[in-house]
Amino acid sequence: MHFFTDWEGPWILTDIAYELAAAVFNNPEFFERLSQYDDYLAYVERRPGYQAGDTLRLLAPFLVAGGLTLEEIRKISYQTARFVEDAEEAMKLLQSRYDAVVISTSYSEYLRITSEMIGVRGDIYGTSFNPEKYRIADKWKKWLLEKVDEIACLNDIDVDCPDERSVAYLNRLFWDEIRDSPFWSVMSDVKVVGSRKKREIAERYGEKMVVAIGDSISDIEMLDYARETGGLAVAFNGNEYALKHANLAVISSSAIAEAVVTLEFLEGGMDGVREIMECGHELLGGVDYEIHFEIDDDVIQKSIRMRRRLRGKAGELG
Repeated sequence: MHFFTDWEGPWILTDIAYELAAAVFNNPEFFERLSQYDDYLAYVERRPGYQAGDTLRLLAPFLVAGGLTLEEIRKISYQTARFVEDAEEAMKLLQSRYDAVVISTSYSEYLRITSEMIGVRGDIYGTSFNPEKYRIADKWKKWLLEKVDEIACLNDIDVDCPDERSVAYLNRLFWDEIRDSPFWSVMSDVKVVGSRKKREIAERYGEKMVVAIGDSISDIEMLDYARETGGLAVAFNGNEYALKHANLAVISSSAIAEAVVTLEFLEGGMDGVREIMECGHELLGGVDYEIHFEIDDDVIQKSIRMRRRLRGKAGELG
């Protein structure tokens, strides 16, 4: 039997796309704007063929233009890895009884390195990307790199009231200008394991009792799959996107909390999870945690505060 989980958020605090962008461009606002645009395309415009989590597809041409290498991805992966408290112990506990299936939008090289660091033995799915395979003229690289500061200077894109000028600029850049440049081959090449793909992967396993653990917009369809099949859709320190598609909110600084609810569901169904709420659990002694079936505004705000406390700037992204 398998359990399905995202990687960044539930197990590791790092957002590798954010870290790579920061390392190459030293411009956090640039990646924040791309992330906001991703939320807009997936949640507001609902662009055909676009899936939540395709930020890594939008970012890829810029990383190629910036000269990022695979060795640098490996180095940054090691240097920036910060895990959720008790992540190794929690993964060991789960894998003693069930098989892990890690399904992440993260670039595959980073996912391979960091999952090995806490002993993941199961199936791992990530976004393949080798920035060194492309041969693009320097004049084109210079052209795209000039866009980094322009993007960073755009107004924030709030999904509730999107800035029209920011959206128009990015629509023109990605779907007209880049389409007519050599960088379109990069965007076409990068097949992101985004929201829709995560669900498709989980469905292939045909599990009768489905547990999906996620925390952000790229997890919503995998969470929907678990919920629709009578399974457990866990938002672990989730943002508002994940929480709206979950049937259980877990708020904790320790990965033991997500491991225990997963085990109790797989062995005792929803009643087992409710028993934790009512009576606690021996493995959660001394662990600060909250479990909620009813996900209201108060729960959402508590979850977001924990998320930001643990993940910092990365916790503010969609």
